[in-house]
Amino acid sequence: MDRRNIELKIFGLIAGMAAGMMLLAGVALTVATRHADARERQYEQTLVGNGLRQRGKEIQTALNPYVIWDEAIIKLDNHYDQAWASQNIGASLGGALGYKVAFVLDADGKPIYGHINGKDVAPEAYARYATPTARLVTAIREIEADPKKVAKLRAVHTSRVELIGDEPVLITVSLIRPDLKAKTRGPRAPLLVTGIPVANSVIKTFSDRFLLRDARIEVVKPGAANTDAAQAMLGRAADGRRVVLSWTPRKPGEELLKSATPILALAVLAAAAGSLLLFRVTRRAAKKLLLSEAEAKHLALHDPLTGLANRTLFTDRLVHAHALLRRKPGHLAVLCIDLDRFKEVNDSYGHDAGDQLIREVARRLVNICRETDTICRLGGDEFAIIQPDTTPSGAATLAQRVVDGLSGEVDLSIGRAHLSCSVGVSVVSDADQGQAELLRQADVALYRAKEAGRGRLAFFEPEMDAALRLRKGLERDLRAALESESLAVAYQPLTDARGAMIGVEALARWTHPERGEISPAIFIPLAESCGLIGLVGAAVFRRACYDSLRWSGLEVSVNVSAIQLSSPGFVDEMVATLAETGARADVFLLEITETALLKDSDGVHDALRRLKRLGFRLALDDFGTGYASLAYLRRHPIDKLKIDRSFVSSLPGNSESMAVASAIISLAKSLGLKTTAEGVETQGQLDALVKLGCSEFQGYLLGRPMPADAIAGVREAAKVL
Repeated sequence: MDRRNIELKIFGLIAGMAAGMMLLAGVALTVATRHADARERQYEQTLVGNGLRQRGKEIQTALNPYVIWDEAIIKLDNHYDQAWASQNIGASLGGALGYKVAFVLDADGKPIYGHINGKDVAPEAYARYATPTARLVTAIREIEADPKKVAKLRAVHTSRVELIGDEPVLITVSLIRPDLKAKTRGPRAPLLVTGIPVANSVIKTFSDRFLLRDARIEVVKPGAANTDAAQAMLGRAADGRRVVLSWTPRKPGEELLKSATPILALAVLAAAAGSLLLFRVTRRAAKKLLLSEAEAKHLALHDPLTGLANRTLFTDRLVHAHALLRRKPGHLAVLCIDLDRFKEVNDSYGHDAGDQLIREVARRLVNICRETDTICRLGGDEFAIIQPDTTPSGAATLAQRVVDGLSGEVDLSIGRAHLSCSVGVSVVSDADQGQAELLRQADVALYRAKEAGRGRLAFFEPEMDAALRLRKGLERDLRAALESESLAVAYQPLTDARGAMIGVEALARWTHPERGEISPAIFIPLAESCGLIGLVGAAVFRRACYDSLRWSGLEVSVNVSAIQLSSPGFVDEMVATLAETGARADVFLLEITETALLKDSDGVHDALRRLKRLGFRLALDDFGTGYASLAYLRRHPIDKLKIDRSFVSSLPGNSESMAVASAIISLAKSLGLKTTAEGVETQGQLDALVKLGCSEFQGYLLGRPMPADAIAGVREAAKVL
């Protein structure tokens, strides 16, 4: 055999071995890519499935305030109120929460109220939804028949995606229940049936959250299947059709195979070089695949805006840090951080500025904390820090560094914003106390820090729980008092320089059935913080309207909070109360604080102008104690200034108080305004104020707050004298 034949055989052997290796490598690569594609598809479907279940829970949770409500039982079951249903079911769910469909079924399952596409409709329109919702209604009634199960669930909902015509709609049937003391007329309660189209909301939400490509809602006939698309089933119609969320899954393996094909072609021409190149390409592709998977895991465990740990990773790290305490004695601290008045930044500068501020806060926290600490963005402007292997003093030091580091002005793209934060700290030294309790205690301490004035830190102390329970109890009792109209109104006389009564100020009074008299200094701030101040103010004004009809020639002063004045419907509510009671607007003097004017918004200005046109007079309360400004007096139609009791109490001996009182009275006279001195308790104070030219007076020297009947008696006695 000549050398040429030997070389050919060797070449053929090498070429055959190379071809076999390339073929084997090609088969192996094909199998690997398909496996990678299948794993990626399964991973995406699992994420989307979990997200769909969480979305359903979120929708049900949003309905809780409307279905666990004494007033709903009263207005929808005890005494059906169409107007109430339109305002609190139709307008609230259809407008504020975006529900397309809302029906109320009575205890017998008969529709009594309907709301579709933002408009009230006849209850008979429910006929279109009766068949798709029948199974859900039956399920709710079965649960309702078992009181133990209802008590365990508290909020009773059942949801399902149904086809209404050809449109997939998420139907939720909820049992309307009392939250305190209301009772249904019979053994069954009314039901709330709501529907929200899933197409647009689901596509946008899950496309953004899970980076889905070509996401779409499809209605699939029985037996039909799209093997190329990834799917997550949303619901099944009675005729067997399935409602699915479909998308085009990522195929990292297929992309790998396409990129490797040219390499394989070159490797056939040069076995050695091709084998080496194939190895390098395969290794590079594997790295890309691992990086892609790592990125997906990172997105699942980190906040996309800041890159900090999200709540899921935070919980996992807290569990591990807590478990370490069993093996290594020490201390574990959790810090809850909340930015003070972050909403004002969003409202004033926009959400882009808010995002910039959040990112800046995250950057500062990273610089403040140790590498072993875990920083988390819980959501919105709330952050948390896990500080393992620390001490109480170490936790205090870190908390103070956070307060100091997140204080001051921040440069944003649209201007400068003031930044401050409140921090709640909880420290545990053993593993007997659960990690959930540790986080709760830090949150309670944060609440105390904000209550104490913001821009500070607070450590959890056991008595905080008792104080929080007391506050929650008072809040609950105040709501009950407002519902039962058990708040009382007392009236403090307002006199002229001769002592003749010329008016009264209406003051809210609350007698708790168990705690007795609750000071307004306690329940008025409580009402402001929990959103009840509007109801308190409305109750006082309504009572004052009725009582004003009993007197003639008396000016009735009523306090108006900044929250009330900023409410868009405040003036309309005042007009409705006047119409209901038959009272006259020109009898009333509305007392507003300088805080209400600080915003100096067009809404506040327009509200004051409307009140003035209606006949109300306006007084600026506690003048001189806040950010008093002549601009307020020029811009707003003020009729009277009230001198705060802090200036009156030190008269006549304190020269500084005399100068302030004199300046306020002179300013009022120059602007054509009246002045009222508050807190007059001695004859010396009264004489000094009369000498300064004050026109009206109020205080214990001239009369304490008293019931409306007593006011009438005092006036009659004055006439006799």
